[in-house]
Amino acid sequence: MVDGLVRAIGSGAFLADDLAVTFGVLFSAIWGISALYALVTVPSDERGRLFAYFVPAAVGGIGVAFAADAVSFYLCFALMALPSWGLVTHPRTAEAHRAGTAYLGVTVLGEALLLAALMLLAAEAKSIHLAELRGALAAAEHAGVAFALVVAAFGLKLGAIGASGALPLTYGTAPAGAASALAGATVKVGVLGLLRLLPLGEVVPDGWGAAVIVLGLLTAFGAAALGVLTTTPKAVLGYSSASQMGLVLIGIGAGLADPAAGSWAIAAAVAYSVHHGLAKATLFLGEDVVRHATGRSRRLALAALALPALALVGAPLTSGFVAKYALKHAVHDAAGALPHLAGTLLSWAAVGTALLMLRFFVLLMQEPVDQGAGTVGGAAAPRRAPAVLWAFMLALVAGAAWLWPAGWAADAAHSAFDPTSLSAATWPGLVALAAALLARRLARGAVRLREGIVPPGDLVAGATRVVSAWLAPVPAPVIAGGRTRATGLPRMLLEAEGFWTVWAVAAGVFVVVAVVLVLVAA
Repeated sequence: MVDGLVRAIGSGAFLADDLAVTFGVLFSAIWGISALYALVTVPSDERGRLFAYFVPAAVGGIGVAFAADAVSFYLCFALMALPSWGLVTHPRTAEAHRAGTAYLGVTVLGEALLLAALMLLAAEAKSIHLAELRGALAAAEHAGVAFALVVAAFGLKLGAIGASGALPLTYGTAPAGAASALAGATVKVGVLGLLRLLPLGEVVPDGWGAAVIVLGLLTAFGAAALGVLTTTPKAVLGYSSASQMGLVLIGIGAGLADPAAGSWAIAAAVAYSVHHGLAKATLFLGEDVVRHATGRSRRLALAALALPALALVGAPLTSGFVAKYALKHAVHDAAGALPHLAGTLLSWAAVGTALLMLRFFVLLMQEPVDQGAGTVGGAAAPRRAPAVLWAFMLALVAGAAWLWPAGWAADAAHSAFDPTSLSAATWPGLVALAAALLARRLARGAVRLREGIVPPGDLVAGATRVVSAWLAPVPAPVIAGGRTRATGLPRMLLEAEGFWTVWAVAAGVFVVVAVVLVLVAA
């Protein structure tokens, strides 16, 4: 067994190049802090059930950063994605189960597309190593099909237009610690996958770059429009994630459109992953802190929450300024009318992000205060520990992107106080604020519009309801608290789940899965 593990690890299935280390550190930080936050906020009698899903998802979510071949990448991807269903459905309410159904549908579809892409590329390259798959993509016999499969698979993970509704559904029901990990880390696996498999900086067939840029523009503006009209703070953050990932797609498209923009496209994708991962995880933890705070503590928490919100907008001296500096370089280095148009529209996308953050604050301030306290050892306890963990995340948001040991961080620091750069980073927020004030005045009598007209999930939620009604037309009985009373096979599965959530069993399964993962990847 030991010899097999050594051979598997030495076979090149996992590696620690610059990309792996960057994403590995990012994923480890987000999963780790999110786990601690869940530990001190989830009721003690529910922790075992939550962490039985959280632990394998975290192992897969961190391991995927170091995957070097198709087998290890796919298995780590699946190990992260499938157990995350248990995080989405943790509350065991009807709403959570609907969200879980939508999440599982999008996840399984994405994994099927990814598996098809990897198998096709492996057949073309006569290898399973990701570097060789990337090298074979542009010259493959079925290059167009493989490219479409890769973009579709990871586009679903990023919440690209058409699948943007999956993100607000996923985040809306998960506990704060789990939602922080899902929003901050798992979505960025889609960025990592695109960087591993798309030949940025190389000559590719005409139209590939344009297709990804158009997809990014539609996602950035479409998701922003949906988010401004949605109904809950977490849903706004979900649509915001999709919109921000649209910006990443624009940068990747620029790197495909012109090889000269390849290095800055990679830098932009990495910078956005670091910046957005930390900022979005902090927003979800902060949303939970604010909901449980009262009086002066609530006002202070709301003020602190402005830091990650301004970072997403790309305000001066924030991590978003660093990320957008790299993105603008990538787009400006790409030749052609479409990249230049995208570069012009980037500032207006920032206006959309600012409107999303304003909408988030409006809805959050309308949320009732949750007086429930954290639990430690089954007893109620003050929520000091969550506030401390959140403060640590705020510090990471403030400094991580600027101090990251990479060229894009140093270059952005040199232009941090440039008047032109400061002006370009400031005016989108001011325009959004003016537009929000004007909209508030015009919609003063439109109560329905102010409350929101787009339910979390939009098209994804509608499709899920249709499929669920077709597959299970008879609803399960509902008991007090909105929970469903399972019968027959569902009841047996729930009882089995209760057994597997025992800590000792969960730890054993984790070890077995880790061993099998390495052996299979050999």
